[in-house]
Amino acid sequence: MADALLNLAGALWVVHQPSPTFNSAWPRTFETLSHCITGDPMSGRANGAFVNPGTIHAISRARSHAGVAYYNPEIARRPNLRVVTEALVEKILLEKTEHGQVNATGVQFVGRDGRRRTVHAGAEVILAAGAIKTPHLLELSGIGTANLLQTHGIEALVDNPNVGENLQEHGFVPFSWEVAEGQTTGEALRNPEIAQAAMQAWQASGAGPLGLCPISSAFLTLPELRDGELQALLDRYLDNKEVSPNRAAQYRLLRRLLEDPEEPTGQYTLAPFQITPEKGPSPKGIFAMTEPECFVSIVAVVNRPFSRGSVHLASADATTLPTFDPQLLAHPLDVELQARHVHWLETLAATEPMASLLKPDGRRLHHPERVGDLETARRLTRDRIVAHYHVVGTTAMLPQEIGGVVDDKLRVYGCRKLRVVDAGVIPLIPRGNIQATVFAVAEKAADIIKESRQ
Repeated sequence: MADALLNLAGALWVVHQPSPTFNSAWPRTFETLSHCITGDPMSGRANGAFVNPGTIHAISRARSHAGVAYYNPEIARRPNLRVVTEALVEKILLEKTEHGQVNATGVQFVGRDGRRRTVHAGAEVILAAGAIKTPHLLELSGIGTANLLQTHGIEALVDNPNVGENLQEHGFVPFSWEVAEGQTTGEALRNPEIAQAAMQAWQASGAGPLGLCPISSAFLTLPELRDGELQALLDRYLDNKEVSPNRAAQYRLLRRLLEDPEEPTGQYTLAPFQITPEKGPSPKGIFAMTEPECFVSIVAVVNRPFSRGSVHLASADATTLPTFDPQLLAHPLDVELQARHVHWLETLAATEPMASLLKPDGRRLHHPERVGDLETARRLTRDRIVAHYHVVGTTAMLPQEIGGVVDDKLRVYGCRKLRVVDAGVIPLIPRGNIQATVFAVAEKAADIIKESRQ
């Protein structure tokens, strides 16, 4: 990691870790294919393969996450902070003045004892319920599309049809290959004795597989394209004159990124265990590792999809889950981009040194034989795509006239004393996993809020 990107004073631990066999082979396989790393992967600009650092405490080998990094014992002792757990927020309390100004005055919630309570805001309400629940709460409170709110008997205090729209999500398509004899994968932990030994090793000294994050990644532009192929796809699928102005503005930017030869279009991730979306849709089925053999999986992701989904309330009852519609692969260009990255997964698996780690004539869970044509890759893309839990964009920080819900200070348009601080404010999905970006949004939000009170 470049020194300029290294911050030893951060709240979260990020560590480099030992590279098991598959992780060690990962970057060398890309190098064999002439895709060498072009820079520091943490810079946000590099192409190529690398072994992911992990958010793991360097000494205890426990996971380092926001819950322990930011809410530590010192923070918990603050007299002006109280954390209420097992509480369901029903709505933000809004008040409309005689001059038509809407103000947030507090929050209504139900505690674990079933009693309804209200908390009144001294300065403002900060909503950080995530890209799915934040727009849901805004709508329950009277901020959203007026017709939708009125249908559910909710007074529309702020009419903003952008709330809950612009939903973006990465979808990943996994291929899984049976590994060669003698190779160790995550399936080993199905053995109770091995699982117990791994837990004991971790509890004793942080050693063993439970103290690792055995994931590797790579960012790449579309591989193996024919001359003019990308341009033909863009001309075919992006010359739609009926796209809304806010969508058109995003598509222009996304097109420029696709046309940039230095900007990767996809992410590949190595996971040393089987992934079975055909046993979904729940994660319990997808990651259950029920096939008897041992496998390694490689997944392909389109970095910046064109598809846009939505999330909206389904009832005025806060206990009713909202309607969540990610619209994965709804845009035909996403299918074409994803299928080309998926097709190349077989090339990775057939290249040394990765190829020697796979069982000759071993099982493929994604298809009985090597995927050799683009049409099969398209079909597998549609059949096997899995949501990545990278939802963003539903309360976007944009000008309101092109899809915005919050301004550049995170303030909700049309409502005073109400801000949003979560992944929903990210207007365009970043390439790769969003975890670090969400932490950065929160850190920046803290600075913005503190500056506003000086």
